[in-house]
Parts: sequence; C-alpha cells; structure tokens
Amino acid sequence: MSVIPYDLVATKMNFWYKALVNNWPDKAEKTKNEVRAIIDSMEENQDVLIYYSLLEFRHQLQLDYLSSGAGGDLESRFREFQALRQTKTLEGMLEYYYNFFAGMYHFRQKELIHALNFYRAAENQLNSFDCDEVEKAEFYFKLSEVYYHMKQTFFSMNYATRAYNIFKNHETYGERMIQCQFIVAGNWLDKMYPEKALHNLNTALEESLKQRATHLSGTAHMNIGICYNQLEELDKSSNHLKKALNLYREENHSFLPKAMFNLTHVKAKQTEWNEVNDLYSEGYELAEKYRDTDVLAKLKMIKGLYLEYDMDLIRDTFKFFEEKGMYADMEEYGVVGAELLERKEKVHDALELYRVAVSARRQIQRSGFEHEN
Repeated sequence: MSVIPYDLVATKMNFWYKALVNNWPDKAEKTKNEVRAIIDSMEENQDVLIYYSLLEFRHQLQLDYLSSGAGGDLESRFREFQALRQTKTLEGMLEYYYNFFAGMYHFRQKELIHALNFYRAAENQLNSFDCDEVEKAEFYFKLSEVYYHMKQTFFSMNYATRAYNIFKNHETYGERMIQCQFIVAGNWLDKMYPEKALHNLNTALEESLKQRATHLSGTAHMNIGICYNQLEELDKSSNHLKKALNLYREENHSFLPKAMFNLTHVKAKQTEWNEVNDLYSEGYELAEKYRDTDVLAKLKMIKGLYLEYDMDLIRDTFKFFEEKGMYADMEEYGVVGAELLERKEKVHDALELYRVAVSARRQIQRSGFEHEN
C-alpha cells in the first residue's frame, strides 16, 4: 500500500473542519469517513494525528448539538479529548484548537465560566500561527455567544459584529451571518430594546428562508416569540413559538425543549392551564430525552411558580443557575418570579427572589470588570 503524504490528508481535514463550521452535516460526515479511510496509510506526522483527534471531538460536539443522542457519551469523549493535553505537547494551532474546542464543550454543558476561561486561553494562541480571517470570525462568533449568556453585552456585541463583518465577505458562511444576527438581537433584548431586536430577527428570518435553513428559521421564530413576550404581546409570542416548534420537529432539533419551555411560560402568563399542563409534561419529557439540564431546571421553576407554588422547586432552579454561572438567567427569572409572587401577595418569597436577582446583578458586574483587565 502506498504512503499518502500527510499534507494531502491535512488539506482534506481542513475541508472537514470547514464543513463543520458551515453546518454541512452530510459533507462533514462524508469527509470524516474519507479521512478515516486513509489516515492509517498517511506518512508519519504527529501534528496531523493530533489534529485528527481534535476534529473528531469537534465533530461529536456538532452531532450532539444538532440532535438527541447522536453524539453518544460526550462526557467520556471529553475525558479522552483531555488526555491529548496530558500526553502530547501542544503548541500554536494545536494548542489553539484544544482550548477552543474545550471551550465549546463547556459552553454546551452550560458551564460558562469554564467555557470563557478556555476561550480566553485560545485567544492568546490565535495570533501564534498563520490563521485566516474566517477562523478568526468563527472564534469571535463563539466568544460572542458565551459573553451573551453571561450578559456581558458590550463584549458580546463587539465580537458578534467583528465576526459578521468577516463572514459577510465569504458567501458560503450565510448561516453564520444569520447566527450573528441572533446574538446581536439577544443583546438588544438584554438592554430592553425589543423593537431593535425584532429588526435583526426579521432580517435573520428572511435570510434563513432564502437559504432554506429550517433550523435557523425555527430559531428566528423562537427569538421573535421571546421578543413579543418581553413586549407582553402574548398572542404574537405564542404564534411564533408554535411555528418554531413545528420547524424544530421537522429536523428533530435539540432546540425543541427550549422552544417548548418558552411556549409553556407564555401560556402560563396567559393562564391557559390545560395547555400549560400538557406543554409542561411534553417539555419535561423532551428535555430528559435531549439531556437538556438547563430546560429541566427552568421547567421546575414553571411548576413551582405557576402549577403548584413550591418554593423548593424554585430554589432548586436558582441553585442550578448559580452552580453553572448562569447569572443572567438568575437575574432575569429572579425578577420575573418576584413580580409574580408580589402580585400573589407572597411578599416574603418575592423578597427572596428579588435578593437573588440583586446578587446575580452584582456577579454580572463583577465579572464584567474582571474581563476588562
């Protein structure tokens, strides 16, 4: 059997990575299988073998993100992934990818502080090798995601805009441009400008329809529904969330539980209790199926606030938020819960949740100050 030059294998692996970034699952799977078929015949090169192992883990992250159970036991795979760092010396590009993909894993697990630490380590390596601008855009996009979830609005908007301005010059990255719009819109929502968020989201919806990207159309509808919820236009919110659910069901997408939670919350605000109970039950089942601990925790809060009035369930949710560093959710739902309990004249419990929200706000401000230094 002839020996295959390692640079040819590395080139094919670069296309594999490009397919993952562009969310081309069929092309990514096909290219991965092609690489697997020739990797044993490749001339010896440890760096290319490490790159292969890193991309395998990145591929599993993608599968786990897109559909339930497809990624297998991701935690055990991550332990194998960590062994690369313990057994190999990683420098430059390989050190960057290790930290970048580890950050993506922790973000997927809702461990935001760990994710940010790995991303910042990756950023330190970003200029240590010959890195093209699209790779930088992909990194900026991922960093904008974690800053958004930590409610660091300035950092998130800045990185999302930097990513968008690069992606728009490369026609194959249309999906990433749409996802950048989602991040910008989410930040406008955090700043209490839902009308500005709707502008970005309607643009994203139009683009997703042009590209026939069903899952992105679903996400656009879900986020538009969240905007209308903030505006207290609950009928419009419900309509868009139902459209999101239908689109996610078409692709068995992992965002199904998230859309279900948001619709359950809106219906609870509308006091449509029969539908709330049905949605809660289906949402809990879906969240367990997709192993979505975030949604499971939030559904506990819905049950404790609206269905049974159980402060222990509500406290469990906020304990989960705190353990995961999800201070933005602590603040948002702390205020939502406190206002609801106040209207129900549960003053002592309302005060407890207001205190939770204030504590979360302090954590957000503190982390923002730390990230500036």
